[in-house]
Amino acid sequence: MTVFIAVNERGYRVGESHHNSRIPDAVVQQIRELHEEHHIGYRRLAKQFNLKRAFVQKVCTYAIRSQIPARWVEAKRP
Repeated sequence: MTVFIAVNERGYRVGESHHNSRIPDAVVQQIRELHEEHHIGYRRLAKQFNLKRAFVQKVCTYAIRSQIPARWVEAKRP
């Protein structure tokens, strides 16, 4: 099975392809959409998704998880 990894222009992993990522990109997009379009607050979103408020705030203000993939590369399997 071929696995592809999202990388930025420097070749670093971004989004859910990053090794420290614990939240899928779909959840990040959903949090941002609910905050931006439906004006739901950080605390309510944090409770709804069972996340820390500070994390939700950073996601909504694009302080983290703000890079978009420049390309996709095939993962190297040992």
